[in-house]
Amino acid sequence: MRSCWVSGIVAACLLLCGGSSLAVAGPAVEVVVGADAPPLERLAATEWVAQVRSLFDVEAAIVESPTGDNPVVLIGSPKTNSAVADAMGADWPELSDQGHLLRSRKLKGQEALVVGGGSPVATLWAVYELGRHFGMRYTAHGDKIPAVKPKLDFTGIDKTLEPQQQQRIWRTVNDFPVGPESWGLAEQKTMLQQLAKLKYNRIMISLWPWQPFVDYEFRGTRKQTATLFFDETFPIDSDTPGRTALDRAPVFTNPDFAAAKTYDEKTAAGKKLLTGIIDEAHRLGMTVGLSISPLEFPKEFAAVLPDAPKPHGIGNLVIGPGPKQTPDDPLFRELVRTKIRAYVETYPTIDHMYFTMPEFPNWNAPAKTSWQRLDEKLGLESVIDYDAVVQAARERQTVANGDRGESAVQGNITTLDFLHNLDPDGTMLKAPDGRQIGGVLTALDPALFPIADKLVPEYIELLHFVDYTARRVVQNKELLAGLPESAAKRSMIILTLADDNVGVLPQLATSDIHALLNETQKLGWAGFSTRYWMVGDLDPTLNYLALAAFDSSVTPQQANVELIDGICGPGVAQRMTLAFDAIEKATAIIDEHDLGFAFPVPGMVMKHYASGPVPAWWEEANAAYNEAMVEMYRSQTRAGKAGRNYILYHAKRHEFAVTYFAAITALRAAAQAKKDGDNELAIEELEKALEAIYNATHCISEVAASNSDRGLIAVMAAYGFRPVSQEYERVEADE
Repeated sequence: MRSCWVSGIVAACLLLCGGSSLAVAGPAVEVVVGADAPPLERLAATEWVAQVRSLFDVEAAIVESPTGDNPVVLIGSPKTNSAVADAMGADWPELSDQGHLLRSRKLKGQEALVVGGGSPVATLWAVYELGRHFGMRYTAHGDKIPAVKPKLDFTGIDKTLEPQQQQRIWRTVNDFPVGPESWGLAEQKTMLQQLAKLKYNRIMISLWPWQPFVDYEFRGTRKQTATLFFDETFPIDSDTPGRTALDRAPVFTNPDFAAAKTYDEKTAAGKKLLTGIIDEAHRLGMTVGLSISPLEFPKEFAAVLPDAPKPHGIGNLVIGPGPKQTPDDPLFRELVRTKIRAYVETYPTIDHMYFTMPEFPNWNAPAKTSWQRLDEKLGLESVIDYDAVVQAARERQTVANGDRGESAVQGNITTLDFLHNLDPDGTMLKAPDGRQIGGVLTALDPALFPIADKLVPEYIELLHFVDYTARRVVQNKELLAGLPESAAKRSMIILTLADDNVGVLPQLATSDIHALLNETQKLGWAGFSTRYWMVGDLDPTLNYLALAAFDSSVTPQQANVELIDGICGPGVAQRMTLAFDAIEKATAIIDEHDLGFAFPVPGMVMKHYASGPVPAWWEEANAAYNEAMVEMYRSQTRAGKAGRNYILYHAKRHEFAVTYFAAITALRAAAQAKKDGDNELAIEELEKALEAIYNATHCISEVAASNSDRGLIAVMAAYGFRPVSQEYERVEADE
């Protein structure tokens, strides 16, 4: 389907540059912008021209004053467009800078529609809201024209929207070939344009120390590591299943790095990519921040850290503070500041820096001393004492409990002590143009929530990671109430749309996300940030969030019907909703029984090559995926053409899941046969596993719509097809 934003630019160029009319049958529409309209309002007008042509097949012209001959759409506010002031008179309501409206009026005897907002970006959102009003649906893979053509009618429209979730943050880059780390700038821009239509107002670029996005030197040691995907490589050859969906490159990677070979070339490519993301997000009215782990560094910096611990994490690529580093160590403080300033100076137009607490901290030994120092400064023990904090971390029911919980909260305490002394003169987050970049602290341990207002300065926002999946956070939602009011109002929650631990299988958690939004709104939190890897499955959740962010009464069921009715036409939503419910069930089963089940790392498939019976929950999860697949294929027969294509993508993703389960079930049987000394049966089951992996991968190659999908093909080859083939050859050689 032709992208609406592209056609809008073409239409605007024809109208503004050539002055020629578009030969499209039907009545004309005038799109009126102010003579001195800001760029975002001119973009809004261009976008509406594109949507008019897509929705109604009529001519639309951008003008600065209405002629009185045609229906008009007035873009902007009374301050930016005199025609809006004329049409609205004294009826323009008080709007926040995110508030926007659609209002039917009369102007010069013609039907008029005011499309405006309390700021230029809110006006842009109003245009996208108008498209939604007429049936346009905005998905991760582009705009979807309504299955039933709407009537061009500007009468009777009266809608005012104000945000219920003030901060709507989208995370990008991050990690893994199945995630946006594999997206080049062209794909990132396309997604950003869809996010603008879904009314996100912040972008968070999540980065790892070993990635090729910054260069710095400290005391003679220069950063040397510049890699992607935790330094894993994904070769593509003639035997790679699903290779028809890949280009002819010998290795799968982010396309913007395909020609980069050296450290400097990779870093230059990385800077160009991130700068492009930042510029495009700003063009669309969003703010942008970089998210880093300030205490972690590529392993070459062990040379400047006395007794640095061994590299840790996936791929053993990072180091952090060791036993010789105390929270007041000037050398370590200088190293951290050097790294942070490198990011600020490399990306001088960013608006925020997010400082993330280490997921698996090892800087725990100084925790008690750090607590005492913080208590002397901040009066922590007037609320809670150290032992009670540790006990709370140990006894909670999140993944990080027991010893891991104690380690997590101790690492938080030491890190907070360090951060309190990191920027005494307030210059660390000063942009080159003199602006103060906003600070955000990510992943404060929930055991510290009761003293968050004391621990974290009021000018720092808080982004909370409570547990890996939305289901797990709902089960522990009582923790959310622990924040004092002054901390809650500057807090956002991380909503896991799809978890990397559950992995490469389709996931939905919209019902749990709905529960979390309701809870955090009740508690006065400011908004949310997304967490995901594969985005193609997530349209139901994305559509729900877009609606619920401005209308807290919206339910997932209502959002699903609105999405599917718009794309597929009547008579389809009921079955697709059954499919979505089945996916949520499968997601919850896997999360409950085996967090890490399809985690996209080496061993993803072969870890299931183990003797023993197939777990009963495998059959339950597989049955749920099968139900989703069947309902989707049934839905296809009722949908219009565009809807059939849309559903096919999702049906194939769930056929992939069913076939993936067939593969690992065969692997389990092969391992048992091998243990029993029946190599002939083991070979037979390994053949079944190989065939299932091939077929599962082929399902994705048939509908691959993003580099995440293509990354999944590469992952299945590297972690599935090749290691199983090698085991098949070994067992066959033993026969």
